[in-house]
Order: sequence, then structure tokens, then C-alpha cells
Amino acid sequence: MGRDTKPILISTTLMGLAVLLQSTLLHWVALKGVKPDLALVVLVYVAIRKGSMVGQVSGFAAGIVEDVLSLSPLGYHALFRTVLGFFYGLTVGSILIDPVLMPIILLIIATVIKGLISSLVVLLFAIPAIGFSRFAGSFWIELGYNALLAPFLFAALGLIKSLRSREREE
Repeated sequence: MGRDTKPILISTTLMGLAVLLQSTLLHWVALKGVKPDLALVVLVYVAIRKGSMVGQVSGFAAGIVEDVLSLSPLGYHALFRTVLGFFYGLTVGSILIDPVLMPIILLIIATVIKGLISSLVVLLFAIPAIGFSRFAGSFWIELGYNALLAPFLFAALGLIKSLRSREREE
């Protein structure tokens, strides 16, 4: 097994479980139909800890799972999760992770980028999205949810040994 195989399998499994949880049980905490994006929180954590390859591969896999479970076109979620996994993975070893503030900032930025990519895809491919306005009230609820949950999920994910930081290799 390659150096990145185990983290990819673990992170993909965690993101797949997060997507499954989002699509089934999280309707209990939904505000105006909006649920937190747990898979995005896991993706950001994994990418900044393990690098671009792990981030983009597990982001793509989790995105495909989400595409299959949702009514969105195949590849819709996979696209922005792959892009976010790659770019956040470029920061491996260069961000000092404060236990509270940095997870919040990282997830606010990730949620905004997700919104921008989603809006661009909807516009470019003329995807019929009734009432679609990515930066409407529902966007801000999701942003708040993600920012609020980030420190707690980062702390929980830090307990998983194979997802902890690796030394940057030259």
C-alpha cells in the first residue's frame, strides 16, 4: 500500500458517512431546510493535514457519493469537492491550526468557494435550479453551521491517528 492509501480510504469513508448522515438524519437540525455540510468540514481537515492528493481523491469520491444520493447532476458535488481538496491540500504544513479560530476561518472560506463554484456551474451549464440563489439566506445559514461545527469536528478528527499531520517532504 502506498503512503497515501490508508488516509485516502479513511477520509473517503468518513466523508461518505458524513454525506450519508447529511442526507438522512440531519433533517432534525435543519433550519429552513439547510443542513451543515459535514463532508466539507472533513475534507478541509484532511486536505490541510494530508495534502493535495489525499484531499482531491477523497473529495472526488465523496462528491460522487453525494451526487448519487442527491438529485444533482453526476459530477456536480465531485467538481467542487475535488477543487477544494486540491487547493486546501497545497497548504499542508504551512498553516498553524489554532483549535478554534483557524477552523472557523478555513470553513468560512471553503463555504464561500463552494458557493462560487456552485453558482458558476449552475450558470455555465444552465442547470435548472428553481429558486436558486446561492448567496441567499440559505447560504448564510450553511456558512454559520459549517463555521460553528468546524472547531468541534476538527478536534474529533484530530483523534484519528492516520489523519494527523505528516512532515512536509521536500
